[in-house]
Amino acid sequence: MIDRILISGGFGQYLNVEKATTIGLLPDIDHDKFKYLGNSSIAGAYMALLSDDYRNEAREVSNNMTYIDFSSNNRFMDEFTSALFLPHTNLNAFPSIKIKQ
Repeated sequence: MIDRILISGGFGQYLNVEKATTIGLLPDIDHDKFKYLGNSSIAGAYMALLSDDYRNEAREVSNNMTYIDFSSNNRFMDEFTSALFLPHTNLNAFPSIKIKQ
């Protein structure tokens, strides 16, 4: 169901997708779906400064955002706590890693 994963910033610049998948940091999907964007915050700031259209689009997106407090959802917290273990403990969620073991 995931079409692509965009990775940005200094963290993403040095991220090894295969190793990050092995420890469960990234989902076990086709590695071609990962794309590194570079320093997207600076690019976005320039776009907003230089273009009324981009600035208005950014404002519209920010006005339509909704805050959701996941910490009050017990099911989410159970999944989140389980996912904190590195390497991951649910091999069914990482079929290509399961094959290697």
